Amino acid sequence: MAAIQDRMEFLFLYETKDCNPNGDPLDENRPRTDPETGVATVTDVRIKRTVRDYLYQVKELEILVRDTEDGEGYLKDAKGRCDDFSDAAGVTKDDTITSMVSKVRSTILEKCIDARLFGSTLPVEFGKKKSSIKLTGPVQISGFNRSLHRVSPQVIQGTAAFAAKKGMTQKSFREDHLLPYALIASYGVVNEVAARTTGLSEEDVDLLLEGLWRGTESLISRSKMGHQPLFLMRVRYKDGHRIGDLAGRLSLQSEKEDTEIRSLDDYRVDVTKLFDALENSKDRVEAIDLMQDDRLIFQDGEREGIFESLAQRRGCAVHPLNLG
Repeated sequence: MAAIQDRMEFLFLYETKDCNPNGDPLDENRPRTDPETGVATVTDVRIKRTVRDYLYQVKELEILVRDTEDGEGYLKDAKGRCDDFSDAAGVTKDDTITSMVSKVRSTILEKCIDARLFGSTLPVEFGKKKSSIKLTGPVQISGFNRSLHRVSPQVIQGTAAFAAKKGMTQKSFREDHLLPYALIASYGVVNEVAARTTGLSEEDVDLLLEGLWRGTESLISRSKMGHQPLFLMRVRYKDGHRIGDLAGRLSLQSEKEDTEIRSLDDYRVDVTKLFDALENSKDRVEAIDLMQDDRLIFQDGEREGIFESLAQRRGCAVHPLNLG
């Protein structure tokens, strides 16, 4: 399939209730927060993992960056994962290192949708021949995706399922770190120039958006139960244009203190600056596609409503985003 031709941006809003959106393994897995502003943060790695897991587990597509084991039950490193594709690529000892890299690279891009989306760096080795594959991902997501309000992390103590060790007469205690509520805004760019290198197609981008929405719906593990997608917008541009920082053009309006917010009923999302930017770029915008949970209410000046109705008042044509 042909690589995409247009630059795109996407904005994704989702809520989390009584869960841990993104634990920090270096801080006892506490929810990540910005110590200066008090907002919750979610890394691009966490969001990409949501997409990857959905595409692999639900759509049954091959994923490059996933846990695989060797014959002895140990996790493979990057070289071992690269070796998985060498046989399929037809690599032989007679290949030059340049030929080897070319074959493996082409095979990975053909088979692995996440390589076409997010890129990757892998070592390539065959005997004494060594090199690497470096792919710049056309899809780039903000390194830290922030909540639109300050949050108040909590520690919940409870009884564990088992005793801490043999010989104990009582079960041990456990601690759960969670956020009572957070509205997270994630922003990303799809670069049509880098897409020429990985062969990112329109179908791949559609699967990315499906993975964002459906994958977030599928986060139903104990630490992630409480995730709900609320809004997803894709803006397609002409001539390599982009507005930039779509998430930074949003703000939360609430009569409650930020840390007291617990549901969609407690706030409105102000999109005035976002609509201003879209209007200013209307000659460079090819299309705006969106999906929304109608419970989420937006605010544009004095007007309130779902995004589509506010967009119509602004003269911005929007189209439904059809997900698989």
